Amino acid sequence: MLTHILRTAGIRCRVGSIQFCRTIGSVGVGSDIPSHTLDDIMKTELLKNATPEEISKIWTDYHSSKPEFISAVIPSLHYAEIEAKGKICPRFVYAIPKDNGGFDMIYSEIHGHRISFTSLESFKRLAAAAPPLLELFHYVDFQQSKELVLMRGVHKSPLTSTEAVFLANQLQMYYRIDPERYKLVHTFNHNPMFFDFNELLKNLDQPDLLKRRKSDTGGVENNQTST
Repeated sequence: MLTHILRTAGIRCRVGSIQFCRTIGSVGVGSDIPSHTLDDIMKTELLKNATPEEISKIWTDYHSSKPEFISAVIPSLHYAEIEAKGKICPRFVYAIPKDNGGFDMIYSEIHGHRISFTSLESFKRLAAAAPPLLELFHYVDFQQSKELVLMRGVHKSPLTSTEAVFLANQLQMYYRIDPERYKLVHTFNHNPMFFDFNELLKNLDQPDLLKRRKSDTGGVENNQTST
């Protein structure tokens, strides 16, 4: 059934954050991925009578052997919350802890059902021309009929698969799971003078990332994000 359905296919100071937030304006990060639909990946017409569990298994099994992708199956209500908050607060920054004790700062933007992540330093220098390091695509074809949304993430070097999963899970944490963290997102978008990167760094779940790194052998051993 699977082969039939699937087609071949470092800033820490408040002053720095104020200056950055004042200059982002409405500039958007572009996409490196050609415009496409879920039907370009899966033969959706063959899934009309499939159960949500069957669709989830097909999606998960397919991506488990493709290290260039991360993926997730998101309950419709969860995605609806992220989508609604993303319209109000489309921009945010994340910190990725590094093995040397430092951090990589990542800037993200939500554009409809696509979420782009790029280096904060690249965005400050290149704006819309900053190359995305991770793009999350959300396919809502089954949002109503099966109550699920399929997500595929495409990442590229220097971002590792482990870090891509980390960012996708952090987005869930800030936009859906933790109301206190969403307050930081709201502040970043609407009251940037009061946003402090130090508050962001306090929330890092560094042990979880380092634990994942220990099992990362170059391919994606677990490319499914939590929902």
